[in-house]
Amino acid sequence: MNASSLFVQLVQRFHNYEVAAVLWVLLKEEADVKEFGMTAGKMAEEHLCRTVSESTVRRAIDRLAGAGFISVRVHKNTKTLVSVDREAVLNFLRDPLPARLPAISKKEFEFLNAWAADEAG
Repeated sequence: MNASSLFVQLVQRFHNYEVAAVLWVLLKEEADVKEFGMTAGKMAEEHLCRTVSESTVRRAIDRLAGAGFISVRVHKNTKTLVSVDREAVLNFLRDPLPARLPAISKKEFEFLNAWAADEAG
């Protein structure tokens, strides 16, 4: 398992890019080991390279907290402290996904060769 595989698994399971991206960042920042101090703006700007808006990050945090994947402590006028419930996330990932799903499939086809050649320049 690598970081890309984890992200793919999260997207497939949540059916939501933004929620998966926020949880992935929290895991990358080891919020499952220690509280991670963050702001929605900084996550949107720096960690997610403005691919997700600040308000969407806030909604994703609310959804993750509501589902029990994270706990949030808000300090007035400072960073939000977030902890990931590692066991809840591992439990979420335990049920195998069908191997035919686009992000899970190991199928190789001609377009992949063309893409690799294009990237190689």
